This record gives sequence, C-alpha cells and structure tokens, in this order.
Amino acid sequence: MNMNLKRDQIPPEQAENWVLNIEEEEKLTFNLLTPPIVLQKETYKILTGENENRVRIYLGLEPETKGGRFILCAYAVSTFLLGSGEVFRDYENPVFKLERENQNYSSKTEEVLKNIQRYREWRSGKLDPNNEWARFRKFIYPNAFLLSKYELHEIFDMQNKKEAQISFGISKTMNAMVYADVQEKRSSKDQMMVFDFSGPCPPNCDESSIYNSEKDATK
Repeated sequence: MNMNLKRDQIPPEQAENWVLNIEEEEKLTFNLLTPPIVLQKETYKILTGENENRVRIYLGLEPETKGGRFILCAYAVSTFLLGSGEVFRDYENPVFKLERENQNYSSKTEEVLKNIQRYREWRSGKLDPNNEWARFRKFIYPNAFLLSKYELHEIFDMQNKKEAQISFGISKTMNAMVYADVQEKRSSKDQMMVFDFSGPCPPNCDESSIYNSEKDATK
C-alpha cells in the first residue's frame, strides 16, 4: 500500500511492529506502568518560543509503586542548537511534567532530578537487581528523546491540535556481529570479542549498485 507520508511520519506497518515489540518486552525487560504522557500545545509554544527551539523529553520514575511496579513519568525542557553542529543544549527552566494537564515543575527541580535518577537506576538494573533481564535495559531504553520540530509543527500548527500523546515502541534491526574466529554455532554467553561497525542498508545504501537493485536480474 502506497501512502504519502508526512515528514517524520512512521508508516503504519512500522508503527505496528514497534508496538508489538514493546509488548514482547513487557514479558522481559519492560516492567513499568505507563500512564498517558501528554504534551499540550500551550506547553509546546512556551518551550519552542520565538527562536523555534526544540523539545527534549526526559524519562523518570515516580517514587511510589503500584502493584509492585514502578510508574513512568516524563518531563519536557527547551533545547537550543549550539553553534552550527548537531549539539543541542538544554535550558534548565522551564521544565514541565507531562501529565494529562501539563504542570510547570520549574520550582521543583530537586524532585524532577530525583525521578530522572530513579529511572536511570532502573535502566541500569540497579533498582531491581534480582530481575534477570534488567542488565539488558541499557541497550534498549534511552534516557531522553529530542523531538523533531517538524512532527510537533505538523500536529500543533498545521493540524491545530491542542495536545499530542507521547507513547513508546521498540524498533528491531538485525546487526552484523563480526568475530575474530569461526565456530559452527555460538552460544549467547560466548561473546568475549565481537565487533559491530557495520552500517545496515537501508539507510546506508548505494542506490546505483546492481547489488542493491529491486529488479530481478535473472530475467
């Protein structure tokens, strides 16, 4: 099915795959409760400002648990481009907690930092060290997300929506693992020296190569 996707829009099949992947991780590494995380248009306007800054979302964990599970929370800050590179620096204030009604937490910086640190302890496996899957989290879950200005512009300015929901999925890509010796079959535990400096195609493709052609070369 051909679709005219907007900039930064995910194809429906890809989005479905991401959601299915995180549902699988709920049986393994992802044991958090995730209430709705909402960015309101008013908050977006405050954070982007006249200079069209971008929005970065930091993940945190609430101090209390529910049913033995930690509760995910999120905070949004404004970021600005430093120089002409790709480095974005955060403004310390304002900072908003992204609940159904966004809350300005600029006067509660200590609470924000504690919740962010708690998430990072979960991510590193320190918060529940008896969980056998916890040690893999740092390879799956990031600390924060730098949102594209195009997606938010589309939702809030072009579509004039009053709010946007931030949900999560997990992408999966097969990687090339390069070893310095040859074995018929490798155990997952036998990973002492393995390299991955490969760039998968897509996106790292040679569009002019006959080996990258979608055409059937045998005909």
